[in-house]
Amino acid sequence: MGGVPFAQPFTPLVQQVHAMSLDSDHSEFARLIAQHQRSVQGYILANVPSWSDADEIWQETSVRLWLEFDKFEPGSNFSAWAIRVAHFEILTWRKKASRSRLIFGDDLIECLASEQGGFASPHGDERLKALDHCLEHCPPHQRDLLSRFYEPGRQVEQVAVTMKCSVDAVYKSVQRIRRSLRFCIEHQLQHAGVSS
Repeated sequence: MGGVPFAQPFTPLVQQVHAMSLDSDHSEFARLIAQHQRSVQGYILANVPSWSDADEIWQETSVRLWLEFDKFEPGSNFSAWAIRVAHFEILTWRKKASRSRLIFGDDLIECLASEQGGFASPHGDERLKALDHCLEHCPPHQRDLLSRFYEPGRQVEQVAVTMKCSVDAVYKSVQRIRRSLRFCIEHQLQHAGVSS
């Protein structure tokens, strides 16, 4: 996803870290984090399903990097070290998230995005962000149905048996959810001031 980096939400954190570094011997940390921030954020965003989750993980990663900066060897690859720390923060986040909610895979997001259409438009990134938001706010039973329906290799008949309903009922339910997602996406885009 290009074009909409983490710039605004993360600027205050970098400024706070920079201010703290003036009071300590960690001015090098502020310089390195500012220099490598985008690559670490890009890694995080590529490995989680939504912008809000990526934001949360970036905040945790930044704190962890600050706390463990004394373990960083000057002259070595800061970006690689920071991405390794981010990787462990992502694993921690996934473990917590798997206990609390359903996490959609990239295949499901891409499939839904292609069905909704318009994701290749000039505002495609905004539409994907809106889709992420709308999926996060879907009721659990709808998320479960979508996950089963779009699971690679799974037949609709299998979904119907699992859900204890007819194949026709599965199709109608998925159609209603798609319509609801389309409405939600359009609402999110209007709220963000993006023309659809």
